[in-house]
Amino acid sequence: MLFPYIERLERAVETNGVPPMPHFGTVNNPVRMMMFEHDQAGEMLRKMRALSADYTAPEGACPSYKGLYAGLQYLEADLHRHIHVENNILFPQAIDFEKQIYAVAGSVN
Repeated sequence: MLFPYIERLERAVETNGVPPMPHFGTVNNPVRMMMFEHDQAGEMLRKMRALSADYTAPEGACPSYKGLYAGLQYLEADLHRHIHVENNILFPQAIDFEKQIYAVAGSVN
């Protein structure tokens, strides 16, 4: 529901239109929830790293074990990139789009 709304916001900014008001009120509401979920995911990644001794396989570990740890390390890096893009680029841009659109009407808090 959030990402299609962000796309509509972007189109509205580009065309000087106004998208339909979403049922969640303002984009800030789902963004806050997603950022909370990102914080939880970050905590799970920290625990996973700690439990795996920084993805260091024990001496004599088989290739599958080492491959698992390499995959977990890749997952962590990929998820950090994903969270960074959403938290620091997409979400602030969506909030800004909404402010631009509704600034005149005073519809968004």
